[in-house]
Amino acid sequence: MTIPNIITTVRFLLVPVYPVVYFSSFKNAQLAAICIFVFAMLLDVADGFIARKFNMITALGKMLDPAADKCMVITVVATLVAAKRLSHWFLYFVLIKELIMIFSGSFIYKKEKIIIPSNFFGKFATFLTFWLLVDAMCFEKYIDIFSIIVVISMACAFITYCISFVVVKTNQISQNTVNSHKNTGV
Repeated sequence: MTIPNIITTVRFLLVPVYPVVYFSSFKNAQLAAICIFVFAMLLDVADGFIARKFNMITALGKMLDPAADKCMVITVVATLVAAKRLSHWFLYFVLIKELIMIFSGSFIYKKEKIIIPSNFFGKFATFLTFWLLVDAMCFEKYIDIFSIIVVISMACAFITYCISFVVVKTNQISQNTVNSHKNTGV
């Protein structure tokens, strides 16, 4: 197992810790929960940087990294909805979007052996989501407007992932056509 995948595993382990700490009766529990969330996001940046810098990108990492993000985001959003800091509709949107991404990504990988890597729009949507969640935890300013902006960014990211799949699949079909022509002498 590579260092980035170990870091991703730690991020998975932090997912259930967040709500336990958030709803605990410990002094400064919510501040501690915010620190856990921020730490998990910093680990996300670190594992991606290490994977790229030291050529440790793996197929497993390409699947686990976004799964860890999704688990943490869904957990934090659900926690903030339960604490009445975010609206229920935002949780429903995030759940539906993430379930579509998980099932379609799994289906595409199983059927086509294609993993669509993260792109700028996906990273930007994740960045905006991070700031929305920090705002909901700390400041509670402009939550409704910020939620709509995040939803729009998530929708744009989803569309770009769909486009990426079509491009990858088209290139794969073109390459297979070229290879079959080479093999048949056409």
